[in-house]
Amino acid sequence: MFELLKKDWVYKIAALLLAILLWFYVTNLQNPTTENTVNVPLAYNGLKEGLIIVKEVENIDVKVRGAHSVVTTLTSKDIKAAVDLSQAQLGKDTFPIDLVLPAGVELVQIRQGSSIQLQVDAIMMRQLAIEVQTENSVALGYSSYIPEISPSRVVVRGAQQLLDNLEKAQITIDLNQAKDNLVLNSPVVLIDKGGNKVSAELLEVSPKTVQVSVPVIQNIPTKTVPIKAALVGEPKSQWRVYRVILEPETVKITGSYERLEKIDHVMTQPIDTTGLQEDLVTQVGLISPEGVSLLYEPAVKVVVQIEEAPITKSFEGIKIEPINKADGTTIQIVPEAIKLTVQGPQLGMGSLESSLKAIVDLADKQTGNHQMEVKIELPNDYHVTNVEPSKVEVRISKN
Repeated sequence: MFELLKKDWVYKIAALLLAILLWFYVTNLQNPTTENTVNVPLAYNGLKEGLIIVKEVENIDVKVRGAHSVVTTLTSKDIKAAVDLSQAQLGKDTFPIDLVLPAGVELVQIRQGSSIQLQVDAIMMRQLAIEVQTENSVALGYSSYIPEISPSRVVVRGAQQLLDNLEKAQITIDLNQAKDNLVLNSPVVLIDKGGNKVSAELLEVSPKTVQVSVPVIQNIPTKTVPIKAALVGEPKSQWRVYRVILEPETVKITGSYERLEKIDHVMTQPIDTTGLQEDLVTQVGLISPEGVSLLYEPAVKVVVQIEEAPITKSFEGIKIEPINKADGTTIQIVPEAIKLTVQGPQLGMGSLESSLKAIVDLADKQTGNHQMEVKIELPNDYHVTNVEPSKVEVRISKN
């Protein structure tokens, strides 16, 4: 057997090599090496909390080489592209793109380059009031009035650089020949300082849509009047209402000219302040006056602000001090002391006497007798209601 193998061994080896070459040749004809470009999503990994990429590159074009049967069937899911941002800091920097390719596939090039320049910024939030833009008009013989937006502001979250460049948040309403009140859910659009719309992909807006109500009525007499709060009850003893804030502050009413002339305000539904000793925030409706109609019925936000009621106290024997006394003169004040009545917060009134000052200013006063007003100095939260006497005689003589 061994002798048989040894016989013509040169020819046998040559035949084997020829067969191998022929196999490679046929394989290359049927499945040649080729190139292909695949659009691949770019992932960003490891970015620290509180940071954000200002403008992400979402996809890159990856050119690869390999067997025709492998390369031509590649999809974006077969190639992984990522950027490691674990060391990223605020500002611009360049980061390498890491690729993971399937077996038998080699990289030719990344069209955008093997690295990418990114702007890293801090994540911030900003509130913006919503502005309303209208398109077209209501039907002939009708008028539209100021829209009511709920909520009236949006919160925008994203890169500080983009937030600083925002001008406003805006919604657009198509009046479209309307004859009735419009109630719409409108998407919020962000506008930058250049007047351009900002892509919703760059910033997060909450809420994305708002409800807007547009009053549409026939052209009849209207009047804008203030809203007044109808407070009932009394706050807790030694407390008082010192301010009421209404939003909105006015409302439009409709009716005959005769009735409108007689109405100068619209009252809210009753607001109970019984026993209050802290601020009250609530929403109430309005009471429509007889013979007129409300153009729309807003829910009025009411803030009733409560403060400790001031007390009044009298202080006797407050000695008068002269100031700006000329050198070489003697001063006699008649009477030397006064009685003060002060009003202010109860807290601190007990120790107020040590802070009181009664003075007469002698600047530019010559020798002789002068009737002068007594000036009082005291803390800002307190004020003088009475001074007895309010004027005193000041006698100036030379030593």
